[in-house]
Amino acid sequence: MAGGTTPMMEQYFDLKREAGDCLLFYRMGDFFELFFEDARQAAGVLDIALTSRGEHDGQPVPMCGVPVHAAEGYLARLIRAGCRVAIADQVETPEEAKKRGGSKALVRRDIVRFVTAGTLTEEALLEPRRANMLAAVCEVRGTVGIAACDISTGRMELEECPPERIGAALARIGASEVVAPEEWELAPEEAIMRARSTFSSDGGTTALKRVHGVATLDGFGNFSRAMLAAASGLIAYLEHVGRGRLPLLLPPVACDGARQLAMDEATRASLEILAAQGGGRAGSLLATLDRCVTGAGARQLAADLSAPLTDRAAIHARLALVQFVHDDPLLRADLRDILRHLPDIGRALGRIVAGRGSPRDLGQLRDGLAEARRIRDHLQTRPDRPALLDALLPLMGGHGALVDLLSRALVPSPPTERGQGGFIAEGYDAALDELRQVSGSARRAIAALETRYREETGISTLKIRHNGVLGYFIEVPARHGDRLMAADSGFTHRQTMANAVRFNSLVLHEEASRIAEAGGHALAAEEAHFEELVAQVMAAREAIAATADAIARIDVAAGLAERAAEGDWCRPEITEDRRLVIEGGRHPVVEQALASSGERFVANDCRLSDNDRLWLVGGPNMGGKSTFLRQNALIVLLAQAGSYVPAMRAEIGLVDRLFSRVGAADNLARGRSTFMVEMVETAAILAQASERSFVILDEVGRGTSTYDGLALAWAVVEAVHGRNRCRCL
Repeated sequence: MAGGTTPMMEQYFDLKREAGDCLLFYRMGDFFELFFEDARQAAGVLDIALTSRGEHDGQPVPMCGVPVHAAEGYLARLIRAGCRVAIADQVETPEEAKKRGGSKALVRRDIVRFVTAGTLTEEALLEPRRANMLAAVCEVRGTVGIAACDISTGRMELEECPPERIGAALARIGASEVVAPEEWELAPEEAIMRARSTFSSDGGTTALKRVHGVATLDGFGNFSRAMLAAASGLIAYLEHVGRGRLPLLLPPVACDGARQLAMDEATRASLEILAAQGGGRAGSLLATLDRCVTGAGARQLAADLSAPLTDRAAIHARLALVQFVHDDPLLRADLRDILRHLPDIGRALGRIVAGRGSPRDLGQLRDGLAEARRIRDHLQTRPDRPALLDALLPLMGGHGALVDLLSRALVPSPPTERGQGGFIAEGYDAALDELRQVSGSARRAIAALETRYREETGISTLKIRHNGVLGYFIEVPARHGDRLMAADSGFTHRQTMANAVRFNSLVLHEEASRIAEAGGHALAAEEAHFEELVAQVMAAREAIAATADAIARIDVAAGLAERAAEGDWCRPEITEDRRLVIEGGRHPVVEQALASSGERFVANDCRLSDNDRLWLVGGPNMGGKSTFLRQNALIVLLAQAGSYVPAMRAEIGLVDRLFSRVGAADNLARGRSTFMVEMVETAAILAQASERSFVILDEVGRGTSTYDGLALAWAVVEAVHGRNRCRCL
C-alpha cells in the first residue's frame, strides 16, 4: 500500500481484497461508488460517466457511482452482463462512529451481501416467469452429485449422474450460476470455483440437518454421498454470499433420473423447448404453450417441459387434472380469473426468509393465502374431482390464523419500504394509535402556528417548512428578514438564503420535539410489529411454500386446458407398449406462426410399432420433412409432461430417452467442425438409445463426400434398427 493512503482508501482496499473478483459497491453517503478497474468495467456496462477522485501511487483514481435509491436497476444490468457484485454498506451511523473514535473516526463499512446471478431474490432483479436456479456440482468416487435450488422460492433438489451426463443434467436445470470444486477437470467452463473442502458428504449431512432442524435426513429421502457433497458446496456458497444468513431452503427432494424423460443438450437445443435457436423465448415450445396467468405457474410449466415424466400413473394424474378443467369452460374461466389476481407468494416468502422482505411482501402473503383458500372452497364443491386435485386442495388451506393476523395488522396496501412506517393498520395497537395521534395533533398545531405568526407579523408569505437538516423552521422572504431579527420578536435566526431568511421559535421547537419523539416511538413500534409478523411467517414457511406449489400446479393445468381448447388438442393415451400412433398431428409452434398470418397447417399421421419402428422420410427441399420429425418429438414430450397434444388422436408408448440430431452447427471454440459435432451427437445416440427411446435424425452424413455421407447414414440406420431397436424417424 502506497504511503499517504487515506483511511477511507485503506478501508476500501481491505474490502476489495475480501470481494475478490466481484465489483465492489462501496457506500459513500447516498451513492455506491466504484474505484479503479471496477469503475472502468461498471462504467462501460452501465454507460455512465467515468470520473476520478484524488490520486493513488501518483495516478488519478478512476471512479463512478450509482445512487443508493436506484441501485437495483443498475445491479440488474450488471448481473445480466455476467458481473458479480459485493455490497459494502455502512454498518454504523456517523454518530456511532464519532462516539467510538472521535470526530475524525471513519464510519465502519462491511460487505453485507454478494449479489450474483443465482442468488437473487429482489422482485426487480428476477424474471417473474422464469425460475432462477443455482447449482453446485462435484464428483465423489466416479459419480457426479448435483444440488440445485431456486432461493427465490426455496425449491431444492439433489441428484446424481455419470460424469458424461453432467451437461445434460445442467441443461435440464437451466442454472443461472454453477459452483464447482477448484481444480476439478470436469467442472463446467462457466463454473465459479470454490475450495474443495466445502464439498464433503459429511459436511452436507451436517448442513442439511442444521438448516432444517432435524436429527436425521431419513424423513427427506435417501441421498447418496455425491448428492450430499454437492449440497455441502451449495449451502457453503449460499452462506458466503449471504454473509452467514441463509435464504429460504425447503427440504431437499431426491431427483430420480429414471422417472424423467432424458434429453441431452443437443436435443433440448434442436427442439427449442424453452428458448428458440436465437436464444429468446419467442418461437419456443414454452412460448407457444404458456397460457399460465401467474408467474409461479409459468415457472412450473417450464420445469415440466424440461423434465417430462416416465411414470405412467403420474402422467395420467396430470392429464386427468387438465381434462377436469378442460371439460368445464365456466369453471376454467372462473378459476383463471381468481388466479390472475394472485400475488407471487412463493417469491414474497423467499424475500422475507432471506431478510430482504418488506411490508408489501407480508401484504402479498395475506392476499395470496386468502385467495388460495377461496380457490380451495370453489373447487371442493365440485363432483368427480381427479386424485391430483384432491391431493392439492388440503395444501391450499390451514392459514386462517395467519391471514387473520396479517389482515388485522396491515393496511390494505402496505408500502415497499418499512423505514417510514405507515404499514400497521389503525386499531391494531392502541399505543401506536396514540403516538400517531400525538404526532398528528402536533402537526395540526404547527399549521395553526403558521396562521398565528402570519397574523402577528403581518407577513402573509410567512411559511413553516421542514427539511432533513434543519427540521422545522419559519421562512420569510429576504425583504421581511429584518423585521423578525429584532431581539424582542420571539424569533431566533437560523439561516440566511439568497431570497429567504429562516428562523426558529420556542413554541415551534416544542411542537417539533413532540412530533419527533412521537414519530420515533411510532417507527420503533411498527418495526417491532414487523419483526413479530415475520416470525409468524417464518414458523409457517414450509406450509406457505406448499400452498405456492399447489397454486402453480393448478395454474399449469388450467393454462394447458386453455391452450388445448384454443387449438382443438386431444388428450393423449399413454401406454406401456412401444407404439407411437399420431393421427392428424401438427407442429404446435409452426401451426401458431401460420395461424397468425391466416394460413393453415396441413396435419399428418405417424404410426410406429415393434414391426414398423423406423421410417425414412424423403421429399423435396422445404417440403416439411424436418417439421414432421420435430412435431412428433414435441408431441411425445408434451404428452409425457402431462399436456394435451396438437393432434386428432395420439397413442404414445412410454419413451425413456428422446434424441434429436437435427440441423447443422459447429463449435469452433472447442475445435469441432459441423461434421465433427454431427458425428459426436450421432455417436451419443447410438451409445445410449434403448428399445424404449425415440430418435429423430435429420440428414446424417453431411459435411463430407456424397458416398462417404451415404455410407455413414446407411450404417447409422442399420445400427438404430438392428441394435438399438428404438423408434426412429
